[in-house]
Amino acid sequence: MADDDPMTQQEQLKDDGTEPYGKFRVAKQTLCSIAYMCQERVFAEEVDKLEEIGEKLIEEGLCTDFKQGLTMQDQAERERAFGHNRKPKIEPKGYCELWLGALNDFTMKVLCVAAVISIIVDVTTADESYRQIAWIEGFAILVAVIISTNANAVNDYQKERQFQKLNEVADERKRVTVVRNGKKCDIHMSEVLVGDVVQIFEGMEIPADGFVLEASDLTSDESAMTGETDPIKKNVLSECINKRNQLKEEGAQNTAGHHDVPSPIMMSGTRVLSGEGKMLILVVGDSSCAGKIAALLRQDEPEATPLQMKLTAIAEDIGKFGLISAILIVCVMCLRFGIERGINDDWENYMVVTIIGYFIIGITVVVVAIPEGLPLAVTLSLAYSTKQMLQDQNLVRKMAACETMGGASMICSDKTGTLTQNKMSLVNVWNDDIIEIDTYSEKQQLTSYFPQNFQEFFIQCAVVNGSAMLRPEPKGSKTEIALLEFIERCSMNYEEQREKYPASTKFPFSSQRKRMSMVLELDGGRRRLVCKGASEMVLAACSQYHSKGNGSIVPMNQELKQKVEKSIETMAGRALRTICLAYKEISAREDLTTKDNKGVYAVEQSDLTLVAVLGIKDILRQEVPRAIQLCRRAGIKVRMVTGDNKMTARAIAKECGIITPGDDQSIVMEGPDFIAKIGGVVCTKCRTAVCPCARDSTTAKKENKDVRVDTIANPQEFDKIYPHLDVLARSRPEDKYALVTGLIERGHVVAVTGDGTNDAPALKKADVGFAMGIAGTEVAREAAAIILLDDNFNSIVKAVMWGRNVYDNIKKFLRFQLTANLVSVGLTLIGAAVLSQEILKPIQLLWVNLIMDTLGSLALATEPPTEKLLYRKPHDRNEYIISKKMFKFIVGTAIIQIAVVLIIVFAGDSFLPEYPDEYDLTAFRGIKKRYKYSDHLCKTTYDELKKYSEESGRPLTLIPDITESRDVKKDGTCLSSECVCHEKKCYEIMCEECDFETSCTIIASGRLNTPEGGRDYAVFFEDSHEPSRHFTYVFNVFIMLQLFNFLNSRRFNDEINIFEGLSKHSAFMIIVPVIFCIQILMVTFGSKAIGLYGNFGLKIQQWLIGIGFGCISIIGCFFLKFIKEDMCCECGSKEINPMETEHKIIALKGDHSSGGLARRYSSLRHDQNPFGAAHQQHQH
Repeated sequence: MADDDPMTQQEQLKDDGTEPYGKFRVAKQTLCSIAYMCQERVFAEEVDKLEEIGEKLIEEGLCTDFKQGLTMQDQAERERAFGHNRKPKIEPKGYCELWLGALNDFTMKVLCVAAVISIIVDVTTADESYRQIAWIEGFAILVAVIISTNANAVNDYQKERQFQKLNEVADERKRVTVVRNGKKCDIHMSEVLVGDVVQIFEGMEIPADGFVLEASDLTSDESAMTGETDPIKKNVLSECINKRNQLKEEGAQNTAGHHDVPSPIMMSGTRVLSGEGKMLILVVGDSSCAGKIAALLRQDEPEATPLQMKLTAIAEDIGKFGLISAILIVCVMCLRFGIERGINDDWENYMVVTIIGYFIIGITVVVVAIPEGLPLAVTLSLAYSTKQMLQDQNLVRKMAACETMGGASMICSDKTGTLTQNKMSLVNVWNDDIIEIDTYSEKQQLTSYFPQNFQEFFIQCAVVNGSAMLRPEPKGSKTEIALLEFIERCSMNYEEQREKYPASTKFPFSSQRKRMSMVLELDGGRRRLVCKGASEMVLAACSQYHSKGNGSIVPMNQELKQKVEKSIETMAGRALRTICLAYKEISAREDLTTKDNKGVYAVEQSDLTLVAVLGIKDILRQEVPRAIQLCRRAGIKVRMVTGDNKMTARAIAKECGIITPGDDQSIVMEGPDFIAKIGGVVCTKCRTAVCPCARDSTTAKKENKDVRVDTIANPQEFDKIYPHLDVLARSRPEDKYALVTGLIERGHVVAVTGDGTNDAPALKKADVGFAMGIAGTEVAREAAAIILLDDNFNSIVKAVMWGRNVYDNIKKFLRFQLTANLVSVGLTLIGAAVLSQEILKPIQLLWVNLIMDTLGSLALATEPPTEKLLYRKPHDRNEYIISKKMFKFIVGTAIIQIAVVLIIVFAGDSFLPEYPDEYDLTAFRGIKKRYKYSDHLCKTTYDELKKYSEESGRPLTLIPDITESRDVKKDGTCLSSECVCHEKKCYEIMCEECDFETSCTIIASGRLNTPEGGRDYAVFFEDSHEPSRHFTYVFNVFIMLQLFNFLNSRRFNDEINIFEGLSKHSAFMIIVPVIFCIQILMVTFGSKAIGLYGNFGLKIQQWLIGIGFGCISIIGCFFLKFIKEDMCCECGSKEINPMETEHKIIALKGDHSSGGLARRYSSLRHDQNPFGAAHQQHQH
């Protein structure tokens, strides 16, 4: 609430509005009830209530003057009594707040802690020569976190600022003219008060619920609030009372339509279609019709989407796996170390560093196990998909909605403007027989429906006889516009036809007359009355019938009349609005002035000749039936939720395929009946519809209240109804909201489509809300997660495909990364247990986790969707993301890769080729070549050395003052890699020259230690810090295995052909070669920085061997496809209540708070608004 608000929230609560407040004589709830009666009217309930109260009491009770307006001397007291019209101010989030929100993520926090520990331990325990670069590994993890969190923060920050600019521009236009102290003044809509007299004019938005004081041809468009597509007539109370009384006298009270009696109430959030006048403000703020919806929109939404919950579950499981593995590794290594020290009975102080190293390995395992690339991968996947969806006319405002739509099992769709085109079209014509009009064809021929000599009568009755127009923009009755559009599609200009047949007299349409007529002046001085109107009225006035078949005019006998009436019933059963066309040849002396009490002229009441019966309706979008069929095939149930009556709604539902032929269990129910059966929505804690609990967490914290969580009052009844509920007719905002609430409670992922303000609460409540970009109101678009730029229901099917594609792609990436992580952890565990070393260094694993996984996510997450995705049912909201089949491939592939890498580790020094290079003259010169070649011809025992000396004639070289050799050089010792000792004498090792054909051809072991506990390559490494070629092989084979696993991960349903669709996946074709090129650069030039052999890494022959080993990943997966996943263990499933969860696993969640609604049109620049004029003026 604004700081200058004279009324505190506590003061507001003191008075519930049921009794008059202070000097005012009318209670707030009384005024509210009048507005609500109008919104839910059946006949003229609000007229009855206003008549009961009386205009005089309203004027005096509100302390206002219908002519002079308010005096503004009692503003504070007036606001205390009736409230104000100001909306809560939404403060934009700052960049730091958004960044901290992205950082408040389980994975991110664990990575930060692991990175800090890694930096501290690495720097404090590293040698002097290595300490300068020891911090790089931990710092690189922090860099990954910073990049991921800032990417999210920048995106959200841009959305916040973009909305603020758009909001400021739109807000400036919201001004109204009021009368205060007898003078007109312009004020902002938020400043109007109860008792204000407001000027009404065409096109304006009604700021609050009000009572009409003056009216001149006043009509309003209430489709945004009630779904009613027809213009609603408004009038002053006296005229409304007269019309009501007239219908009662005629006995038509029970048969009259909802709007046959004009209403004196203007509802907030609606728009004036025509006319002008004045209104008195009765209800403002959250109590108004639009305000009730706004209050629902301020509630909190679930903390996370279904995918986020699945990732939370798997992150916890991976974290536990990593922690257990780390503890196991450290325990195994420490146990082995203790046993070895006990057997050798030695202990040196430097061994403390060795023990610390074991703990470093344990921390490394935790870091490796956690898929730190996952948050960025998911963000990249969603960002790519949302950009591509924009090309499919889906503007995704909340990135997470993209993946959520993939799991949608229910779609609750509005009818008007969503399933239908929100414009009337000529569908049927009856003359002799019912003729079907091709409503979707842009070009038609009138001769296809009427012979040439008959067309004149049709054009005169349907087109010339009218007041609507198409240019410069459509204006007038939607029924008339439908006829004009039909004649234009027949390549005729309606304006030319009206000029061709001038009218001398016009009898305009009115709700009482239910017809309109004209007297046309024809050639030869002839005069013709043409008439069109309600079918039952015009047909009753017809005494003849003009047949198009033979052009004859025949008397209207009883049999013919019954035939016409039957055709009218047939059209009405298909939810068509029927009108009759008729004409009458008249003389110059015809009486054109006499009329009855309904305004029907005598000339119109008899002797008319029937031309045709026309059937008109708001037709389906052409693509809707197939889209609904695809949804049905995809396991998604589509429900229609509309403000229309049951008969119309049922007909449309059958036409579009929501109700299928022969479905005896289908339920079509009206909203009030639905609410009555299920008991409506109540607070979970208070068990009442209205309770003191706060709607959002911010208010709850500020006022120390509980946050309200909605639930269905009678869940047992809801469970009986909803499985077969296909259509909810005459639905109000609370009906739609209740339906969505109940579906979500039962674990369904619910999507809601709509275009009106009345759809907003359900759009906000749903997992994914779709708003129409063209016909949708501003409130609806604010509440929605996705905006359909083309208002096309078919775009929802594309959104489902993209959503499922995102989910599948994330599963593909998970399969790839978890396989790599499992292999990494497995190798680290085995290396620690058997060799007391890491097989893959942390910096190498970082390359896999950060660079390769980031690019890998782009490669796997950018595969375009296909219609095959719709041939399966949606995934369960609570299913574990790792299915049995995925488990089979992840574990099976990991075992194969671990086996291949271990063969290279433990047997590579017996078969992998080695080649000479410049290092033979430097790092591996002389006797040190034994650490490069396993077949080195060096003499490493005293007997070999003595024999070689005798055969070659080279004398043994005695090393003075040295009596023993050790793996670690100390005083009085020499390195075992340099000397051989015998009987307290030590001699230099000698080697034969290599011929590189029969010797020095096999790579030497790069294992630091032997499985038995002795020191191997460590003796050389600690002296030179030169990584081995052997473990460069190991690293490269590991990467090649992952690279080929990219191909395996493209499919996870046992598909044999993993190359299917690869040519269409351009990103994959580019990224995988790029990763291979980066790997070449890493191996060739990485050197000591990443623990690889320094002299250009590997030879070309060694690269080919690595690629060959990498292919085993594909071959192994091929055979895994034939193993039944039933043999795999059940991964498990977690039940998560979406209304209560507090998990936030990845920083990609759209802001679902009240401030989150402030992010509209997030991907658009202000000067490229695709909504165009529809954003400024919503017209149906």
